[in-house]
Amino acid sequence: MTHVIVSGRVLDKNVGGNTRYAREVYSRLESFGVSHEISRPRLDRGDRVRSVKYAFHEGMSMPSGRQTGDVIHYPADTGAWFASQKPMVGTIHGMATLHVDGVRSREADRLWRYRVGRMAHAATTLVTVSQSSARDIASVFPHAAAKLVAIPHGIDLGKFMPTATGQTPEILTSRGFSGPYFAYVGNIEPRKNIPELLRAASAVYRRTGVPLVVSGAPAWGYTDIMDQLGRAAGVHYLGRTSDEDMVALLQQALAFCFPSKYEGFGFPVLEAMACGTPVICSSRGSLSEVASDAAWLLPDIDAASIESAMLEVLHDSSIQDDLRSRGILNARRYDWNVSAKQHADVFRQASESSGRWI
Repeated sequence: MTHVIVSGRVLDKNVGGNTRYAREVYSRLESFGVSHEISRPRLDRGDRVRSVKYAFHEGMSMPSGRQTGDVIHYPADTGAWFASQKPMVGTIHGMATLHVDGVRSREADRLWRYRVGRMAHAATTLVTVSQSSARDIASVFPHAAAKLVAIPHGIDLGKFMPTATGQTPEILTSRGFSGPYFAYVGNIEPRKNIPELLRAASAVYRRTGVPLVVSGAPAWGYTDIMDQLGRAAGVHYLGRTSDEDMVALLQQALAFCFPSKYEGFGFPVLEAMACGTPVICSSRGSLSEVASDAAWLLPDIDAASIESAMLEVLHDSSIQDDLRSRGILNARRYDWNVSAKQHADVFRQASESSGRWI
Protein backbone atom coordinates (compact mmCIF):
# COMPACT_ATOMS: atom_id res chain seq x y z
CA MET A 1 0.00 0.00 0.00
CA THR A 2 1.36 3.42 -0.96
CA HIS A 3 1.68 5.71 2.06
CA VAL A 4 1.26 9.48 1.64
CA ILE A 5 2.37 12.22 4.01
CA VAL A 6 -0.09 15.09 3.44
CA SER A 7 0.06 18.63 4.74
CA GLY A 8 -2.72 19.33 7.20
CA ARG A 9 -2.99 23.03 6.34
CA VAL A 10 -6.43 22.81 4.67
CA LEU A 11 -7.46 19.45 6.10
CA ASP A 12 -7.43 20.93 9.60
CA LYS A 13 -9.09 24.27 8.90
CA ASN A 14 -12.04 24.79 6.55
CA VAL A 15 -11.12 27.35 3.91
CA GLY A 16 -13.73 26.45 1.30
CA GLY A 17 -13.17 24.53 -1.93
CA ASN A 18 -9.57 23.50 -1.17
CA THR A 19 -10.67 21.94 2.11
CA ARG A 20 -13.60 20.15 0.51
CA TYR A 21 -11.28 18.74 -2.15
CA ALA A 22 -8.68 17.47 0.32
CA ARG A 23 -11.21 15.94 2.72
CA GLU A 24 -13.23 14.24 0.00
CA VAL A 25 -10.17 12.71 -1.68
CA TYR A 26 -8.50 11.58 1.53
CA SER A 27 -11.68 10.03 2.89
CA ARG A 28 -11.65 7.65 -0.11
CA LEU A 29 -8.00 6.89 -0.85
CA GLU A 30 -7.73 3.78 1.31
CA SER A 31 -10.27 2.05 -0.94
CA PHE A 32 -7.74 2.43 -3.75
CA GLY A 33 -4.69 1.15 -1.92
CA VAL A 34 -3.34 4.41 -0.50
CA SER A 35 -2.94 5.17 3.20
CA HIS A 36 -1.97 8.52 4.62
CA GLU A 37 -0.92 10.49 7.67
CA ILE A 38 -1.27 14.21 8.24
CA SER A 39 1.80 16.33 8.81
CA ARG A 40 1.50 19.59 10.71
CA PRO A 41 3.79 21.94 12.62
CA ARG A 42 3.38 22.36 16.34
CA LEU A 43 0.45 24.75 16.70
CA ASP A 44 -0.73 26.39 19.89
CA ARG A 45 -4.42 27.02 20.53
CA GLY A 46 -5.45 30.23 18.77
CA ASP A 47 -2.02 30.50 17.16
CA ARG A 48 -1.86 33.82 15.30
CA VAL A 49 1.13 32.77 13.19
CA ARG A 50 -0.44 29.52 11.96
CA SER A 51 0.07 30.42 8.29
CA VAL A 52 3.73 31.33 8.90
CA LYS A 53 4.38 28.07 10.73
CA TYR A 54 2.75 26.07 7.94
CA ALA A 55 4.70 27.95 5.26
CA PHE A 56 7.98 27.07 6.96
CA HIS A 57 6.87 23.50 7.72
CA GLU A 58 5.82 22.84 4.14
CA GLY A 59 8.71 24.77 2.66
CA MET A 60 11.20 22.49 4.39
CA SER A 61 9.45 19.39 2.98
CA MET A 62 7.48 18.76 6.19
CA PRO A 63 10.34 17.22 8.20
CA SER A 64 9.43 14.71 10.89
CA GLY A 65 11.51 11.83 12.13
CA ARG A 66 8.50 9.58 12.71
CA GLN A 67 6.94 9.96 9.26
CA THR A 68 8.04 7.34 6.77
CA GLY A 69 5.74 7.85 3.80
CA ASP A 70 6.40 7.01 0.18
CA VAL A 71 5.12 10.35 -1.19
CA ILE A 72 4.60 13.88 0.14
CA HIS A 73 1.46 15.75 -0.97
CA TYR A 74 0.72 19.47 -0.76
CA PRO A 75 -3.02 19.86 -1.53
CA ALA A 76 -3.38 23.67 -1.56
CA ASP A 77 -1.27 25.50 -4.17
CA THR A 78 1.93 26.10 -2.21
CA GLY A 79 4.39 23.68 -0.66
CA ALA A 80 8.06 22.76 -0.64
CA TRP A 81 10.76 25.28 -1.40
CA PHE A 82 13.22 22.53 -2.29
CA ALA A 83 13.02 19.03 -3.73
CA SER A 84 13.28 16.17 -1.29
CA GLN A 85 14.59 12.64 -1.09
CA LYS A 86 10.92 11.66 -1.19
CA PRO A 87 8.82 12.17 -4.35
CA MET A 88 6.40 15.07 -4.03
CA VAL A 89 2.98 15.81 -5.51
CA GLY A 90 1.51 19.32 -5.42
CA THR A 91 -2.04 20.39 -6.22
CA ILE A 92 -2.46 23.83 -7.82
CA HIS A 93 -6.12 24.80 -8.02
CA GLY A 94 -5.99 27.80 -10.33
CA MET A 95 -4.43 31.12 -11.25
CA ALA A 96 -7.17 33.62 -10.49
CA THR A 97 -4.87 36.63 -10.60
CA LEU A 98 -4.32 36.07 -14.32
CA HIS A 99 -7.95 36.99 -14.87
CA VAL A 100 -9.19 39.07 -11.93
CA ASP A 101 -7.72 42.14 -10.27
CA GLY A 102 -7.72 42.52 -6.52
CA VAL A 103 -7.56 38.87 -5.50
CA ARG A 104 -4.30 39.70 -3.70
CA SER A 105 -2.16 42.77 -3.39
CA ARG A 106 0.70 43.02 -5.88
CA GLU A 107 3.22 42.10 -3.17
CA ALA A 108 1.14 39.18 -1.88
CA ASP A 109 0.63 37.83 -5.40
CA ARG A 110 4.35 38.09 -6.14
CA LEU A 111 5.11 36.07 -3.01
CA TRP A 112 2.34 33.53 -3.77
CA ARG A 113 3.62 33.00 -7.30
CA TYR A 114 7.16 32.58 -6.02
CA ARG A 115 6.01 29.89 -3.57
CA VAL A 116 3.91 28.13 -6.20
CA GLY A 117 6.82 28.30 -8.62
CA ARG A 118 9.19 26.74 -6.08
CA MET A 119 6.78 23.86 -5.52
CA ALA A 120 6.22 23.45 -9.26
CA HIS A 121 9.99 23.10 -9.70
CA ALA A 122 10.43 20.71 -6.77
CA ALA A 123 7.42 18.44 -7.29
CA THR A 124 7.52 15.16 -9.16
CA THR A 125 3.91 15.64 -10.34
CA LEU A 126 1.47 18.54 -10.30
CA VAL A 127 -2.26 17.94 -10.05
CA THR A 128 -4.76 20.57 -11.11
CA VAL A 129 -8.54 20.57 -11.34
CA SER A 130 -9.35 21.43 -14.97
CA GLN A 131 -7.78 21.76 -18.40
CA SER A 132 -8.39 25.50 -18.12
CA SER A 133 -6.30 25.70 -14.96
CA ALA A 134 -3.62 23.50 -16.52
CA ARG A 135 -3.25 25.95 -19.41
CA ASP A 136 -3.01 28.90 -17.02
CA ILE A 137 -0.39 27.19 -14.86
CA ALA A 138 1.69 26.22 -17.89
CA SER A 139 1.56 29.80 -19.16
CA VAL A 140 3.06 31.10 -15.91
CA PHE A 141 5.39 28.16 -15.21
CA PRO A 142 6.35 26.66 -18.59
CA HIS A 143 8.80 24.25 -16.97
CA ALA A 144 5.86 22.67 -15.10
CA ALA A 145 3.78 21.80 -18.18
CA ALA A 146 5.10 18.25 -18.53
CA LYS A 147 4.34 17.53 -14.87
CA LEU A 148 0.67 18.57 -14.96
CA VAL A 149 -2.18 16.09 -14.57
CA ALA A 150 -5.76 17.41 -14.69
CA ILE A 151 -8.05 15.56 -12.28
CA PRO A 152 -11.55 17.06 -11.94
CA HIS A 153 -13.24 17.23 -8.58
CA GLY A 154 -16.37 15.25 -7.84
CA ILE A 155 -19.64 16.15 -6.18
CA ASP A 156 -21.73 14.27 -3.65
CA LEU A 157 -24.64 12.94 -5.72
CA GLY A 158 -26.17 11.45 -2.59
CA LYS A 159 -26.48 14.95 -1.16
CA PHE A 160 -27.11 17.08 -4.24
CA MET A 161 -30.05 15.51 -6.06
CA PRO A 162 -33.38 16.53 -7.59
CA THR A 163 -36.46 16.60 -5.38
CA ALA A 164 -40.15 17.35 -5.71
CA THR A 165 -40.76 20.84 -7.09
CA GLY A 166 -43.06 23.56 -5.82
CA GLN A 167 -42.08 23.41 -2.16
CA THR A 168 -40.62 26.63 -0.79
CA PRO A 169 -37.64 25.81 1.47
CA GLU A 170 -38.26 26.14 5.19
CA ILE A 171 -35.48 28.70 5.54
CA LEU A 172 -37.59 30.98 3.31
CA THR A 173 -41.06 30.16 4.65
CA SER A 174 -39.80 30.86 8.18
CA ARG A 175 -39.13 34.41 6.97
CA GLY A 176 -42.57 34.77 5.41
CA PHE A 177 -41.30 34.19 1.88
CA SER A 178 -43.05 32.15 -0.81
CA GLY A 179 -43.09 31.87 -4.58
CA PRO A 180 -40.49 31.33 -7.30
CA TYR A 181 -37.00 32.78 -6.96
CA PHE A 182 -33.56 32.85 -8.56
CA ALA A 183 -30.65 31.75 -6.38
CA TYR A 184 -26.99 32.57 -5.87
CA VAL A 185 -24.95 30.40 -3.49
CA GLY A 186 -21.28 31.19 -2.93
CA ASN A 187 -18.80 33.43 -1.21
CA ILE A 188 -19.31 37.18 -1.07
CA GLU A 189 -16.22 38.55 -2.83
CA PRO A 190 -15.34 40.66 -5.90
CA ARG A 191 -14.36 37.65 -8.04
CA LYS A 192 -17.96 36.43 -8.09
CA ASN A 193 -19.26 39.53 -9.93
CA ILE A 194 -22.10 39.98 -7.45
CA PRO A 195 -22.71 43.73 -8.06
CA GLU A 196 -23.60 43.06 -11.72
CA LEU A 197 -25.83 40.17 -10.64
CA LEU A 198 -27.60 42.44 -8.14
CA ARG A 199 -28.27 45.06 -10.80
CA ALA A 200 -29.64 42.41 -13.13
CA ALA A 201 -31.75 40.81 -10.40
CA SER A 202 -33.27 44.12 -9.34
CA ALA A 203 -34.24 44.87 -12.95
CA VAL A 204 -35.82 41.42 -13.28
CA TYR A 205 -37.69 41.87 -10.00
CA ARG A 206 -39.11 45.24 -11.08
CA ARG A 207 -40.39 43.66 -14.31
CA THR A 208 -41.60 40.28 -13.01
CA GLY A 209 -41.76 40.30 -9.20
CA VAL A 210 -39.42 37.28 -9.04
CA PRO A 211 -36.62 37.93 -6.50
CA LEU A 212 -33.05 36.71 -6.08
CA VAL A 213 -32.10 34.78 -2.93
CA VAL A 214 -28.40 35.03 -1.97
CA SER A 215 -26.70 32.61 0.41
CA GLY A 216 -23.02 32.91 1.31
CA ALA A 217 -20.48 34.19 3.76
CA PRO A 218 -18.34 37.33 3.34
CA ALA A 219 -14.89 36.22 2.20
CA TRP A 220 -12.72 39.18 1.13
CA GLY A 221 -13.25 42.63 -0.36
CA TYR A 222 -16.89 42.38 0.66
CA THR A 223 -17.67 45.73 2.32
CA ASP A 224 -19.14 47.49 -0.72
CA ILE A 225 -20.85 44.29 -1.91
CA MET A 226 -22.57 43.82 1.45
CA ASP A 227 -23.78 47.40 1.29
CA GLN A 228 -25.24 46.80 -2.17
CA LEU A 229 -26.83 43.53 -0.98
CA GLY A 230 -28.66 45.43 1.73
CA ARG A 231 -30.03 48.02 -0.72
CA ALA A 232 -30.80 45.99 -3.86
CA ALA A 233 -34.50 45.77 -4.73
CA GLY A 234 -35.88 42.24 -4.82
CA VAL A 235 -32.81 40.63 -3.26
CA HIS A 236 -32.99 38.55 -0.08
CA TYR A 237 -29.66 37.91 1.65
CA LEU A 238 -29.66 34.91 4.01
CA GLY A 239 -26.02 34.96 5.13
CA ARG A 240 -24.23 31.66 5.60
CA THR A 241 -26.70 28.76 5.58
CA SER A 242 -26.42 25.15 6.73
CA ASP A 243 -25.64 22.48 4.14
CA GLU A 244 -29.22 21.20 4.43
CA ASP A 245 -30.70 24.63 3.76
CA MET A 246 -28.25 25.27 0.91
CA VAL A 247 -29.30 22.08 -0.86
CA ALA A 248 -32.98 22.95 -0.42
CA LEU A 249 -32.39 26.45 -1.83
CA LEU A 250 -30.73 24.98 -4.90
CA GLN A 251 -33.35 22.28 -5.40
CA GLN A 252 -36.30 24.66 -5.40
CA ALA A 253 -34.80 27.61 -7.28
CA LEU A 254 -36.22 28.59 -10.63
CA ALA A 255 -32.60 28.96 -11.81
CA PHE A 256 -29.14 29.26 -10.29
CA CYS A 257 -27.18 32.39 -11.30
CA PHE A 258 -23.38 32.36 -11.14
CA PRO A 259 -21.80 35.07 -13.36
CA SER A 260 -18.33 34.66 -11.86
CA LYS A 261 -15.30 36.42 -13.33
CA TYR A 262 -13.11 33.36 -12.80
CA GLU A 263 -13.31 29.84 -11.38
CA GLY A 264 -10.57 27.24 -11.22
CA PHE A 265 -13.32 24.60 -11.08
CA GLY A 266 -16.79 25.80 -10.03
CA PHE A 267 -18.40 23.54 -7.42
CA PRO A 268 -21.68 25.53 -7.12
CA VAL A 269 -22.52 25.15 -10.81
CA LEU A 270 -22.33 21.36 -10.69
CA GLU A 271 -24.12 21.17 -7.35
CA ALA A 272 -27.03 23.17 -8.75
CA MET A 273 -27.11 20.96 -11.84
CA ALA A 274 -27.14 17.82 -9.70
CA CYS A 275 -30.17 19.28 -7.88
CA GLY A 276 -32.01 19.55 -11.18
CA THR A 277 -31.82 23.34 -11.24
CA PRO A 278 -31.29 25.27 -14.51
CA VAL A 279 -27.96 27.10 -14.43
CA ILE A 280 -27.02 30.52 -15.81
CA CYS A 281 -23.27 31.07 -15.50
CA SER A 282 -20.35 32.84 -17.09
CA SER A 283 -18.05 31.10 -19.53
CA ARG A 284 -14.94 32.38 -17.71
CA GLY A 285 -12.11 30.21 -16.38
CA SER A 286 -13.10 26.56 -16.18
CA LEU A 287 -16.86 27.16 -16.18
CA SER A 288 -17.46 26.52 -19.87
CA GLU A 289 -15.44 23.31 -19.51
CA VAL A 290 -17.20 22.11 -16.36
CA ALA A 291 -20.71 23.21 -17.37
CA SER A 292 -20.28 21.95 -20.94
CA ASP A 293 -23.52 22.35 -22.92
CA ALA A 294 -25.70 22.04 -19.81
CA ALA A 295 -25.83 25.72 -18.75
CA TRP A 296 -26.87 29.04 -20.25
CA LEU A 297 -23.33 30.34 -20.71
CA LEU A 298 -22.66 34.07 -20.60
CA PRO A 299 -19.67 35.33 -22.60
CA ASP A 300 -20.56 38.82 -21.37
CA ILE A 301 -21.20 39.19 -17.65
CA ASP A 302 -22.50 42.74 -17.39
CA ALA A 303 -25.89 43.38 -15.77
CA ALA A 304 -27.77 43.69 -19.08
CA SER A 305 -26.52 40.30 -20.31
CA ILE A 306 -27.33 38.59 -17.00
CA GLU A 307 -30.80 40.18 -16.92
CA SER A 308 -31.54 39.04 -20.48
CA ALA A 309 -30.59 35.44 -19.65
CA MET A 310 -32.66 35.45 -16.45
CA LEU A 311 -35.73 36.68 -18.33
CA GLU A 312 -35.29 34.15 -21.14
CA VAL A 313 -35.11 31.27 -18.67
CA LEU A 314 -37.96 32.63 -16.54
CA HIS A 315 -40.39 32.97 -19.45
CA ASP A 316 -39.59 29.77 -21.38
CA SER A 317 -40.40 26.49 -19.66
CA SER A 318 -38.84 24.51 -22.52
CA ILE A 319 -35.49 26.18 -21.79
CA GLN A 320 -35.90 25.32 -18.11
CA ASP A 321 -36.67 21.68 -18.92
CA ASP A 322 -33.76 21.39 -21.34
CA LEU A 323 -31.23 22.92 -18.92
CA ARG A 324 -32.58 20.80 -16.09
CA SER A 325 -32.19 17.50 -17.95
CA ARG A 326 -28.79 18.40 -19.43
CA GLY A 327 -27.54 19.56 -16.04
CA ILE A 328 -28.47 16.35 -14.24
CA LEU A 329 -26.62 14.29 -16.86
CA ASN A 330 -23.60 16.59 -16.82
CA ALA A 331 -23.27 16.50 -13.03
CA ARG A 332 -23.08 12.70 -13.11
CA ARG A 333 -19.74 12.96 -14.90
CA TYR A 334 -18.12 14.25 -11.71
CA ASP A 335 -17.57 11.52 -9.11
CA TRP A 336 -15.34 11.80 -6.03
CA ASN A 337 -14.55 8.09 -6.25
CA VAL A 338 -13.18 8.57 -9.76
CA SER A 339 -11.19 11.59 -8.59
CA ALA A 340 -9.79 9.66 -5.61
CA LYS A 341 -8.78 6.71 -7.83
CA GLN A 342 -6.94 9.04 -10.21
CA HIS A 343 -5.13 10.62 -7.24
CA ALA A 344 -4.20 7.15 -6.00
CA ASP A 345 -2.72 6.36 -9.42
CA VAL A 346 -0.69 9.59 -9.32
CA PHE A 347 0.63 8.80 -5.83
CA ARG A 348 1.62 5.26 -6.84
CA GLN A 349 3.39 6.48 -9.96
CA ALA A 350 5.17 9.19 -8.00
CA SER A 351 6.28 6.70 -5.36
CA GLU A 352 8.05 4.69 -8.05
CA SER A 353 10.19 7.72 -8.94
CA SER A 354 13.03 8.97 -6.79
CA GLY A 355 13.20 12.30 -5.01
CA ARG A 356 16.18 14.57 -5.42
CA TRP A 357 17.92 17.45 -3.68
CA ILE A 358 18.35 20.75 -5.54
